[in-house]
Amino acid sequence: MIDLQTEEIGPVAVIHFYGILTRDTLRDAEEAWNDQLERRPEVLAFDFKGLSQIDSISINHIFKLARTASERNMKLIIYDMNESLKKVFEVIRLDKVVEFVSKQKFEADYLKDV
Repeated sequence: MIDLQTEEIGPVAVIHFYGILTRDTLRDAEEAWNDQLERRPEVLAFDFKGLSQIDSISINHIFKLARTASERNMKLIIYDMNESLKKVFEVIRLDKVVEFVSKQKFEADYLKDV
């Protein structure tokens, strides 16, 4: 099960993830991030603090989303993820297409003027 909460803060859209992101819950996540893609924020951020698990299919969709965001001149950021997930993302080189930051850095860099 996945619970998603979206907030828009000026030019920044944040999607907070709570639960498990798998092919069974991916449709809900895709609806949330596609809705934000249509709104074209400057920054689309995923708060992964509450994400306890993600499968390879969902990771592949994040790669595709990163490409789409780049084509639309949007920045995709993932923040506040656990260390084991961060290591997996680094091994598969997701960190080459998506910026990973702490919550504090995200707030300082992207929300300070909002």
